[in-house]
Amino acid sequence: MFTIFLCFLAGVLTLLCLVSIYNYFTFAKVKRVLDTHSLLPFVSILVPARNEARCIRECIESLANQIYPNYEIIILDDDSSDDTPRILDELQSLYPQLISVIHSHELPDSWIGKSHACHVLSRYAKGDYLLFTDADTVHSPYALNSLVQGAQEMQVDLLTAIPYQTLTSIWEHLMVPFMHVLYHGYLPNSFIYTKKNSSFLAANGQIMLFHADAYDAIGGHESVKNSMVEDIDIARNIKESGAKVVLANATSLVSCSMYTGFEDVFKGFSKNFFAGFQRKHIPFVIFLIHIMSIYVLPVILLIISLITENASLLIWSIVLLMQGMLIRLLSTMQFRLPLLHIILQPFSALFAIIIGCNSLLWSMPGKSTVWKNRVYH
Repeated sequence: MFTIFLCFLAGVLTLLCLVSIYNYFTFAKVKRVLDTHSLLPFVSILVPARNEARCIRECIESLANQIYPNYEIIILDDDSSDDTPRILDELQSLYPQLISVIHSHELPDSWIGKSHACHVLSRYAKGDYLLFTDADTVHSPYALNSLVQGAQEMQVDLLTAIPYQTLTSIWEHLMVPFMHVLYHGYLPNSFIYTKKNSSFLAANGQIMLFHADAYDAIGGHESVKNSMVEDIDIARNIKESGAKVVLANATSLVSCSMYTGFEDVFKGFSKNFFAGFQRKHIPFVIFLIHIMSIYVLPVILLIISLITENASLLIWSIVLLMQGMLIRLLSTMQFRLPLLHIILQPFSALFAIIIGCNSLLWSMPGKSTVWKNRVYH
């Protein structure tokens, strides 16, 4: 029976390897476009910012220096308690014709902070396209031009993209790239824009470029006002409306520094992980068991085989580990991350399981989610 179980694990990993290989060669990419022309649509760049003094200046300055000919930047200071308001006022005085700053001080009941911030920003936007981007991103001068022309070329209503991830602490190296493994190894990327079923979906809220008509048609961010994973849910709404969605690689155009250490990583992924499964307990628990079985268990089997000098078990454990590392390797190369990440795969999975259990705990009655000094029950 144990041999049958090991064969099953190898079969699952083989399937994931095949998906990863397929995606490595076919994953949608936003090409760098240097040329502009007069027919490009007006774009509103919308940036929600709450306590982003660490990174907001670099983000906005990169956006203010785009080669794109026809755009505006609107930033919402979402009741920040750090230096964010002062920095934004300084930036507005430097780029008065380009930048508008909105100061918001109240979060209405039943709203999640980011969804409300994006909703408020959209009400001020005049663009034919709306680019929502996080305050911890940095955009090359060609980013906006490339994103807009990429969306037009692919004929999509929502282009959501994955930036290059700037990682500092070991905790970021463990967890952030593991999310890339899920993007890259678990769903053929082409299914997102070729299949009508909204189950075939992935999205990244760090970069989301909407055609304004498609955004308005679903009610914008008001349609996901109480979602902790507003990026996935609004992309699902767009797709269910019959509009077209694509998830693309934009690592050559935009970078992002999501978190700065253990607390940010742990809380940030805890608030999203279980919510990303639409708060369905059984599929989520099965997924945690899945990643334990195919990524962590082979390390345990390797240790046991070395202690017991079991040659057959040693071979099985090495085969399973190599398959898991291949999945991580292809994702790592796709998103331009350090190749040493392949040896972190079992530890990333274990950390993901711990975070997943905490995410599940936060969802229990009487518990709450805390993010950016706000408590969501």
